[in-house]
Amino acid sequence: MRGTTWRRVAWTLGLVAIASCLAAAPLRAASAVPEGKPVKWDQARVTKYAVDLDDAVEDAVTALAKNPMQSTPKERIIWYQLKDDLRLISDSTAHLKSELQAGSGAEETSATFDRIETLRRDAEELGRKSMIPAPVMDALVKAGSIHNLMMPYYHGKR
Repeated sequence: MRGTTWRRVAWTLGLVAIASCLAAAPLRAASAVPEGKPVKWDQARVTKYAVDLDDAVEDAVTALAKNPMQSTPKERIIWYQLKDDLRLISDSTAHLKSELQAGSGAEETSATFDRIETLRRDAEELGRKSMIPAPVMDALVKAGSIHNLMMPYYHGKR
């Protein structure tokens, strides 16, 4: 197969992976009241998750930077939007990590956590519009799974 054909196969597989991962990701409506009672706050555990989340987001930023820009104008626009969303997520996860490491609890950090959740939904929507390369997708899925681990501490179990 020619290089272009392999690239299309890789993009198609990436799109299928995005669709399956995003379909499984729990999404919360912006105006919906969280269901369930939040689990008992565990500062050490949530802080560890925040450190892991920040590292995973940095891995996604690095993977995106190493990936060539897309070829069509529409793909390039989406690539730039995703790059900017990841920059904002990275800033927010670094802030969440530092606040938790400084001893701030759920009440003080919930706005930052909610902002990360909103940015995550934006990035997921961009993922639906474009084919994200596998290394970037893997890093995003890892970050999403860590974010999911943190949700019960902020929004309760569903």
